[in-house]
Amino acid sequence: MELFLKEKIEALRYKMVKEAAERGCLHHEKVLEISRQLDEYIVVYQKAKPETFAMLKSWSC
Repeated sequence: MELFLKEKIEALRYKMVKEAAERGCLHHEKVLEISRQLDEYIVVYQKAKPETFAMLKSWSC
């Protein structure tokens, strides 16, 4: 499950960056749609790996 989530997150991140570059805009609806999907997978990953989230939270200022 963890590997699947990591791969899905990376694939969506790549797709989002590619769309933004092609459209020349971070605010294009397609880019935002992919960003929302990416957010959903990140939340699932964080819930599945609470120690990862705790580590990231400790880095914040």
